[in-house]
Amino acid sequence: MSEINTFTAFYAFSGGALWLLGSLLFIGVDKVNTQSNRWLGAFYYILACTFTQLFLEGFGIGGDFLIHLLELPRWAMFPCLYMAVNHYKSSSLPKKDWLLHFVPFLLFLIFSLVHLMPVLFNEQSHLPALPSWIGFIVRYFFFCQMIYYWIVCLYLFRSHQKNIKMVASFTEKIDLEWLKYLLISVLFLIFIRILSTSHIHVAYYSPILYFLGIILLAYSTLTQKSIYTVETFRPMEIDEITQKKTLNERLTIEQVEELKYIVMRKTVDQNLYLDPGLTLSVLSDKVGISTHELSYVLNNGLGKNFYQFINELRTEEAKSLLLSEDTNHLDMLGIAIRAGFNSKTTFYTTFKKATGITPKEYIKTNSKVT
Repeated sequence: MSEINTFTAFYAFSGGALWLLGSLLFIGVDKVNTQSNRWLGAFYYILACTFTQLFLEGFGIGGDFLIHLLELPRWAMFPCLYMAVNHYKSSSLPKKDWLLHFVPFLLFLIFSLVHLMPVLFNEQSHLPALPSWIGFIVRYFFFCQMIYYWIVCLYLFRSHQKNIKMVASFTEKIDLEWLKYLLISVLFLIFIRILSTSHIHVAYYSPILYFLGIILLAYSTLTQKSIYTVETFRPMEIDEITQKKTLNERLTIEQVEELKYIVMRKTVDQNLYLDPGLTLSVLSDKVGISTHELSYVLNNGLGKNFYQFINELRTEEAKSLLLSEDTNHLDMLGIAIRAGFNSKTTFYTTFKKATGITPKEYIKTNSKVT
């Protein structure tokens, strides 16, 4: 076997890994993000078709009809990724308009069924002559599509990261951090695809580079517990934004100040911030105002989002616990939990951001003062 065929064999490894990865997402035991996982599994299946096609072409296996069948769903690949990210971001995704993302694929499917597949199936010597603009679209539309949808998926991820701090005091299980690495892996594959069209050396080693990218893709998908965690986050929808504008007109400065006092008093006096699972909706029920009003009061009365408000109170609680003789027997995780944090990581990150030093440094500094 020649060297080039040895590299081409990596297309088979990539394709096989993606077929397996897609199947794991489709038949997985996860009952929470079923729709999300199946859209992501569909993305992996279509990507697997692409690498299977490259393998068959590299070794001259299979006819034109089989190659075309494997290429047929390609325009649905990145819309599937978009749908997966959208469902991970919000389990209550509206069903309207989702079909619009698959219109190019459906048009290409119809075009293929009418003009291409009958010829390929009958093994005729040549395809029918097509206008040059159709050839241009078929050749370059996928490049534009994958770049566009990658940017949109990144925007969805960034907006999710921003919105969860509006409603939750903890983010580890709902921040979809694994999704960032998945998008980076997809971007790596996109770069290899683009560079391989213009650089012969990249094209030569692309089967190996693709395989490395698939490994990163699989790792970011299967090692993250976030996929199988209940999402307690409901993002801010258009109607909520509209209602926020209405609140701006309805609440006076005096009312905001009064509500701010009530929120602070009940949150602190009843030690509500010590609940690790505290969310915007839970606190609004305790205080007796709507989530929209509470969010508005925090943002405009205190200049903070919900995440900042609660975790700053927890940081102050942690300061007292770190210097208290009653908690000398506790380690840092124990201090974090006692202060209301649900993880050591959030405790350290929040504490250092608020004080500029770590909890251990805080103990040393204040021990010297006393």
